[in-house]
Amino acid sequence: MCHVTFERVAEDEARILADNEYVGDLYRHRDILEDGAVLFIVHLEDDPRGFVRVHERHRVREVAAERIRTHPFRS
Repeated sequence: MCHVTFERVAEDEARILADNEYVGDLYRHRDILEDGAVLFIVHLEDDPRGFVRVHERHRVREVAAERIRTHPFRS
């Protein structure tokens, strides 16, 4: 299992790092379906599955790690 960290690059954007290697981006967006709520977009480089939305902040690292672990091009 890799160690997932985040490097903030803007107020609503961070780089996703797996074992200190850049693997994708994390974005925070206002949730238009729930007033005052936000959601997080996990988008890995070269992932044909596309991005995934995460509604609970405490699950962002877990979801990013799972997407990295199951990435179809990961060796």
